[in-house]
Amino acid sequence: MIDPNNKSTTKNPVGHFMVAVGFLIELKRSGKILLVKRSDVLDWQPREWEIGYGRINQFEDTEVGLRREVFEELGLDDLEIINVLNIWHIFRGSMKAENELIGITYHCRTNTSEIRLSEEHSQYQWVLPEKAKEMVTVGGIKEDIDSYISSKM
Repeated sequence: MIDPNNKSTTKNPVGHFMVAVGFLIELKRSGKILLVKRSDVLDWQPREWEIGYGRINQFEDTEVGLRREVFEELGLDDLEIINVLNIWHIFRGSMKAENELIGITYHCRTNTSEIRLSEEHSQYQWVLPEKAKEMVTVGGIKEDIDSYISSKM
């Protein structure tokens, strides 16, 4: 709700956009990261390999949303959040407020190699980061992987 006494907010109303979290998950002691292949039936980037992304709910803390999305999409509850790898901005479709998305990609770790995929994904693989860069075709996802590689140096 806009405070009518807040002149700054009244003159510059807050816009509408979504917030998403990305999760680059490292399998502890293996050197590998998780890639998941998007389902054929999705309207956004079907059949593309990715690290994993999901939108958080209104009023939801980003790390709480991250853990919820990882559990919903991968069935993982053994997750250690390490740090933020990247902050990004895209339009998921045309350049309209309802398609605007601000994202935060996190580096995470797990001990669990077995994944339970949701209907959003059709396959998963644990791969070395350089192999992941070969499999991924979307530029922004490659940037997240590059940020991970740089953080390990």
